[in-house]
Amino acid sequence: MKSRIFIVAVVLAALAVAGFELRVRTAPLPASLNEPPPATPVLEDIRGRPFSSPAADFARDARPAHLKDFGPWLPMATVAVEDHRFYAHPGIDYISMAGAALRNIGNGRIISGASTITQQTIKLGSGRTRRTLDAKWREAFSALRLDREWPKVKILEAYMNRLDYGNRRIGPVAAAFAYFGKPPADLTFAEAVYLAGIPQSPSRLSPWKYPAQTLARYTRNIQRLRDGGLLPAELDAESLLSSPPVPGRHDPVSAAPHFTREALSRLRPGDSSRRTTLDLDLQAVVERIVKSSQKPLEEVGASGCAVVIVDNATGGVRAMVSSAPPRHKDINLATTPRSAGSTLKPFLYLEAIDKHVATAASLLPDTEEAVRAAYPDYDPRNYNERFLGPVRLREALGNSLNVPAVVTLAKTGARETFRKLESWGLDFRGGFDACGAGFILGNAEVSLLDLAGAYASLARNGISWKPTLLSGEPIEPRPCGSAAACAIVTDILCDNEARRISFGNASPLNVPQRVAVKTGTSSGFRDGWCVGFTKDHTVAVWTGNPDGSPMNSTLAVRSAAPVWNDIVCFLLAAGDSAVPELREDAELESAFIARETGLLPRPGEPVLREWFLRGTAPVDSSAGMYRHNGGKETLVLPSSYAAWCAGPQNRIGAVADTTKFEILFPKDGAVFSLNPALPRSQQEIIPQSTDPTCEWFANGKKLSPAKLLLEPGEFTLSAKSGGQERTASFRVE
Repeated sequence: MKSRIFIVAVVLAALAVAGFELRVRTAPLPASLNEPPPATPVLEDIRGRPFSSPAADFARDARPAHLKDFGPWLPMATVAVEDHRFYAHPGIDYISMAGAALRNIGNGRIISGASTITQQTIKLGSGRTRRTLDAKWREAFSALRLDREWPKVKILEAYMNRLDYGNRRIGPVAAAFAYFGKPPADLTFAEAVYLAGIPQSPSRLSPWKYPAQTLARYTRNIQRLRDGGLLPAELDAESLLSSPPVPGRHDPVSAAPHFTREALSRLRPGDSSRRTTLDLDLQAVVERIVKSSQKPLEEVGASGCAVVIVDNATGGVRAMVSSAPPRHKDINLATTPRSAGSTLKPFLYLEAIDKHVATAASLLPDTEEAVRAAYPDYDPRNYNERFLGPVRLREALGNSLNVPAVVTLAKTGARETFRKLESWGLDFRGGFDACGAGFILGNAEVSLLDLAGAYASLARNGISWKPTLLSGEPIEPRPCGSAAACAIVTDILCDNEARRISFGNASPLNVPQRVAVKTGTSSGFRDGWCVGFTKDHTVAVWTGNPDGSPMNSTLAVRSAAPVWNDIVCFLLAAGDSAVPELREDAELESAFIARETGLLPRPGEPVLREWFLRGTAPVDSSAGMYRHNGGKETLVLPSSYAAWCAGPQNRIGAVADTTKFEILFPKDGAVFSLNPALPRSQQEIIPQSTDPTCEWFANGKKLSPAKLLLEPGEFTLSAKSGGQERTASFRVE
């Protein structure tokens, strides 16, 4: 009988051991333990310097690291305080469990779980929050399995990286920086013990909210270590107790907030620490310049300023600053679409040059009536209400004249040019139909970031891609213009003489070295832009008011340009190179042209050197455009200049070719629509012909003065001059 009992006992014991072993081997391990611990993002500048660590939903700061990065004291203190037999037990501590069981029985409820670090690692990995006996048993078996499969150092690392140290700081790195302003490897033994006690009750042991309780826990833990013989031999408990550590408050770094927000939107899922394109040193310089410009900007009615600096070679954003009043401080003015002003004109003229519909020497009309042939219902004007008559394309772009730009747009095709501008990386708010031809003068809205990217692409000889904010961010290079055409337009933007009429010789656009630059002012003086580039960097500046209210009738040359000048001069002094001078090559040639006509010069005529796509330089002489009378030469312009030649702005004494008498405006077959928003008395047309002295008749009735108040109906307009008569019919709806 005894032998049978013994056999049964052995069998039962074997079955129990086998069952126990099976239970351990099949115990589930939290899947999250095989993944990196959650981390809050840390952004670094181009030199690896952290500058921003924004909070995440699960923590204000969490920076997982390897155990070796925690230094010698914090892992030791954590084990001593939490589980001093950690390196000896198999994942659960049977001695502690027995003691805990006796305490729980004595109290009639669970007051102690005797959880080991391994068990707590399972708990942290599974996310368990409720304390139940069943959950504790499951964690015990999982801990036994984990201890078999993982080395102790790996378990300790996983545990510490998931510990809550209070105030939403997760892990030793976040805790050490938050309370002592240093990495955990630099903690003293006292500081390590202080931190090791916080996870035991992170909400009640916050050094910031409850410093007395946290200090009491430190004192208790030092005494436990002393009584258990766990203090390092070289340290004295009395000294540790009499000179406890004094925690401070050190929040994570937070610089370049608007850059940070934009960079975070580009992070891929799972990214935490990422190198960015930001240059902290340059960012600081730009912030100082913008701050020092605040008072001068306020004097011209601008409360906001934004700056973007792009590295031309890489497209990386080196600085991004957005400055606004407190109520608008969260708005990123660098990414907010605003009316572009005249900043898009360089890309229009580049397209015209590339399409061979114009050259830098082409004579363009800057007259009141020049646009009407292509856009009868469009009446653009220059900001100063002056018209210069015939101007070369170089002058038209340099002085940012509006009429020549619209005339050129008609040659390149408005819709096609709009699409081409989009290929430069400009994301317009609304399509072409929402803007019409006026997009080239600024009624299309763009962001400063996109505009800086487009100009950086111009600096790269027409190879375009969007600006990047993260190191290794993918780019999609695409050619948007020929290198030769880009070089010509860049040369114009570097030419201070070309913009002298509008800006003078000593404007903020004139810097000591050769630098390309363009300004833009939106209608109503709501936006001031200044964008340009050295060989190395593109600098884009916007000034205005975040709420869209106008400045004090201030042009960009007096608002955005001074800020741009300060930044560019700093870059040049810091080592930026000037834009290289042009050189002739297989695609680019130069020729001397007549300053007044853009054609080959007559003998003794003032000339200048102009640049052309090879094969497009002028072959005609300007001699054919002059009339000789009594030894005096007079410039003769096409008949379309008749009204301008007869007006007070004819600064060059030119005359129009009136040998062919014709009506210039309105064109035969035109259709006009009355504007219900305007008083009828303000809706009229002023007809134009090649003879400014002609007589005008509308439906047989003489017009005196020569203007016609519009009303619905069909009209026949007649012009009479020297026995000649011309007619044009139009309709008013």
